Amino acid sequence: MNSHPSGRLGDMSGRTAVVSGASSGIGLAILRRFLEAGATVHGLARRDRLIEEQARDAAPEADRLHHHSVDVGDPEAVRDWARRFSGPVDTLVCAAGTNIPERRLAQLTPPVWDSMLATNLSGTFYLLHALLPRLREARGDVVVLSSVAGAWPDHTGPAYQAAKAGLLGLARGAGMDEYGNGIRVCTILPGIVNTPILDDRPEPPPQELRDLFVQPQDIAEACLAAITLPKRACIAEMTVVATALQSMGNTQAATPAPPREPRSAVRPGTP
Repeated sequence: MNSHPSGRLGDMSGRTAVVSGASSGIGLAILRRFLEAGATVHGLARRDRLIEEQARDAAPEADRLHHHSVDVGDPEAVRDWARRFSGPVDTLVCAAGTNIPERRLAQLTPPVWDSMLATNLSGTFYLLHALLPRLREARGDVVVLSSVAGAWPDHTGPAYQAAKAGLLGLARGAGMDEYGNGIRVCTILPGIVNTPILDDRPEPPPQELRDLFVQPQDIAEACLAAITLPKRACIAEMTVVATALQSMGNTQAATPAPPREPRSAVRPGTP
């Protein structure tokens, strides 16, 4: 099966995608962008009805948007859903993620740690494992949403950082195992993104900063570019940060300061 029916950058006509974490934030933005690009999209979320409410307008054809209530952190739930699900899959985007306010090492408990890793790391493995035969048949694409927190120390907390670092390792290993089967694996590592997860910070950032953050639709565009690139090329890893606030590895501030206004030009010798 050809996973690139159109062969045109940005065009997903004839493709079928599964997107987890699709009820809000980055997952919802990716689901909407895929629909706009012509794909049939199956959105997974615990609150799956929100997908219908927030994305129906992006798909004029009613048969291209489907929503499923699945907790990706539950391996049996993912396995049962995959067994019931019929049809091809040529694109998998794993975007489910969560965080908590009590995220410091001394605040974490074993149950909280297990819950964080189940959603942020294991859920990606469960989905990838369950859909791997279909992805192989389609010689398809997998996109894993990690984070700069997986590569650089920041203030998202040890459990979140461990999970995101694990995603990077999982994606690299999956790419190594499956490139011979025609599967491309792309890991996107966003910096600060303006999503509802920011409200779970101990001190949520103000709106003036959120407007400068990377927006969910920016990550959706990056994801679309990666999976519609000519099949001979693979974007293995992509880091996307806020132009005005971040650079690679510069994540020391939980809430970065707004950029300064540019200084007026001053002539030499002027006091």
